[in-house]
Amino acid sequence: MMLKKLFFLVLVMAIVARARVKADGHGVCGKYSPDRMLTHVLRHCAKPAKDLKAPMTPKCCDLVSKISEKCFNAIINSDTWKHSGINPKIALTIPKRCHYHL
Repeated sequence: MMLKKLFFLVLVMAIVARARVKADGHGVCGKYSPDRMLTHVLRHCAKPAKDLKAPMTPKCCDLVSKISEKCFNAIINSDTWKHSGINPKIALTIPKRCHYHL
């Protein structure tokens, strides 16, 4: 009886933990949240995300090419991105601008 209760407790904890991970966006960007991807990976794209006339850097384009479209969209819609002064409409042009940059 005790083993059965323990099993269900572990099962419920696993379901709750999985739901929290999905809510934070971890599933979209692999093991990292969109906020972490923004601060540690896409910081090289800050100027091109604020100004259409800013030059695209090879580092920015290289990093953008390595993440999925869903992850990129999650990063743009994250709270950190919104508070960083980056314009989401301009940021959405980064992958296309990188394509022309190459």
